[in-house]
Amino acid sequence: MRKRGSGRIINTSSVGGRVTLPFFGAYNSTKYAVESLSDAMRYELTAFGIHTVLIEPGLIKTEFVGRSMELLDQYNGEDNPYRAVFERSDEMRQQMDAMSVGPEVIARAIRRAVESRRPRARYVAPFSTYFLIGFMKCLPTRWVDAIVRMSVGLSRKRLRVKTSQKK
Repeated sequence: MRKRGSGRIINTSSVGGRVTLPFFGAYNSTKYAVESLSDAMRYELTAFGIHTVLIEPGLIKTEFVGRSMELLDQYNGEDNPYRAVFERSDEMRQQMDAMSVGPEVIARAIRRAVESRRPRARYVAPFSTYFLIGFMKCLPTRWVDAIVRMSVGLSRKRLRVKTSQKK
């Protein structure tokens, strides 16, 4: 590509590379790595006429959510402090499925990234996911943390966390 003076590298990450969710830390960290690598490549290769583009899928109808929740189920023993949260996994899965779109949305984003004369650095799909990212960027981190914990059920009351008493 450098010899030719043009080219296009298209990496696929996830919105999980910009928005971290509880219990998905390992997954999210790999996506953050792809984000960083893509940014570095874009800086380093643009002068050679090589465009680096990142595709960031949001919630897509695949087996990913179901399989991820199944993996969590194996840790749902009596002594698990997150048991109350994990017991809501079916409800959370249904909410995610309701917001999911088909894989053709990602295919269209990839096609735009390939065919565009001047591609954007990032293509988030579905488009509605931009609102989530923008919303989370506008709020203080403490607020975002509270909203995420509340929506998943990571509260002292739900987890039955005993507060320490001062002596």
